[in-house]
Amino acid sequence: MVQSWFHSLIGWILSSRNRSYAEFGPFAMVLKAAGEPAPLVLLSMRSGEAGAVIDRISGALSAKDSARGVDSMLAGADWRPHLVAAVALILDAGRRLDPTPLWAAIDAGSWVTPQLVATAYLIDASFPDRLRARVEAGCPIEVPSNLSPAERHRATGPATAEQRSAKLLASLLNIGMLVPGLAAWLKSAANSPQLAAVRSADRDNSGNIAENWLKNVESQFRSRHPVLVPACRR
Repeated sequence: MVQSWFHSLIGWILSSRNRSYAEFGPFAMVLKAAGEPAPLVLLSMRSGEAGAVIDRISGALSAKDSARGVDSMLAGADWRPHLVAAVALILDAGRRLDPTPLWAAIDAGSWVTPQLVATAYLIDASFPDRLRARVEAGCPIEVPSNLSPAERHRATGPATAEQRSAKLLASLLNIGMLVPGLAAWLKSAANSPQLAAVRSADRDNSGNIAENWLKNVESQFRSRHPVLVPACRR
């Protein structure tokens, strides 16, 4: 499985430069820029290249039709544009962009769900309510039905629907603990038999991924904003 995923990733790197990404508007050039591919830089946010990629996304965000480009990046199943869109949403800080497409990508089982949940925490004032609704429902995931198994594997990564639900639940639980007023409820909910069964399918330690990505984002953005204040805590 790991080898198959690695080969899929290499194949995408080799082919991505030939795609136009026209549907992503000004963000096409971010995805096609020379050097280490932007999605790989943003996947962990630890690379020294992250600052340069964030600057390119900031430039694209100021261009005409950037809002449509962000929505388009989140509308597809491919996780790589999702990361570029996530950074655009953080840079926008809730001024113009709608967080709803971000949640649609989360609910569709994006491979980078932990990173998208951390983004939602930062930019969406309704994060607590959206979190509660998903946790109470058991974090159902609706994987895109129009993809072949091979296409789904390349776009979203290797996982079952159950594993994607577990990834979402783990991410919501860890990030939700940062929201005042949610911690006690989350601890109680997480111990229910239903959610304990869902959590047991998480094979990626997704909650820690979400937390670590959030910390790395805060570090990368420190030179741009003194403090990234989550929208739900403003």
